[in-house]
Amino acid sequence: MRPTSLRPHRPLWSVSPLDEAESAFLSLAAGASPLTLPVALSDGPDVTGPLSVALVRARMVHPSCTEQDRARVWGEVLRRRVLFGEPWGTVAVGLTIPALRRTLSRLPRLAEVEACELEQEVLAAVAAELTALTGEEPQAGLRLVRAGDRAAHRLLYAAQRTRRTEVLALDENAVPQPLPARGTAEVFAVLERAVRAGILAEEEAELIAQTRLERQVMAKAAATVSMSVRSAFRRRAAAEERLAAALATQEF
Repeated sequence: MRPTSLRPHRPLWSVSPLDEAESAFLSLAAGASPLTLPVALSDGPDVTGPLSVALVRARMVHPSCTEQDRARVWGEVLRRRVLFGEPWGTVAVGLTIPALRRTLSRLPRLAEVEACELEQEVLAAVAAELTALTGEEPQAGLRLVRAGDRAAHRLLYAAQRTRRTEVLALDENAVPQPLPARGTAEVFAVLERAVRAGILAEEEAELIAQTRLERQVMAKAAATVSMSVRSAFRRRAAAEERLAAALATQEF
């Protein structure tokens, strides 16, 4: 049984930047006065007036939508963004979200890069590219999505390069443990004393206990202490260095 003092109880939460952008976009299409655009995608009998921006986006992603129709919508959205500013920048980003989600779903998952960080990098690149667009860009949507895709690949490539060159391996069992070769109860006692002595924080002791003693994968242990996987690896490594030094000098 693990000592309860090594179980910090924190709310676990994470915010998806893409979800936040989607929520902001959909809020513009809701309410008594939804944001609309002129009918540009269909002249069919089912369309009798302006369409909400959410409905326009739904029609844009439908296979029946032509490139000319998409270009007309993008031209109008970009024209309004230049003339009026917000909320048309939010609309422009919102129109790219379905394609951005498809792009991200095809990328490899790396433990060093959390999803929120990747999404934030992608949205920042889309926003930067948006500032360079005018109403005359014929493939505005494609250009924005490609900017996001390039940003995602840059971030993942940097993480992979760091993985190859970093001295500290990210595998849970690759780093020698500084803990004494004793029974589990004795090791837990060492961790508790280290916390009381201020050598380890409670969440650091929890990470060590879960991954070193209970053999949990880091992703699960990181969630327990409300950290990203990358942060958890680094925090554990630093904590183990301090613990090893304290044990060597018999500080506690």
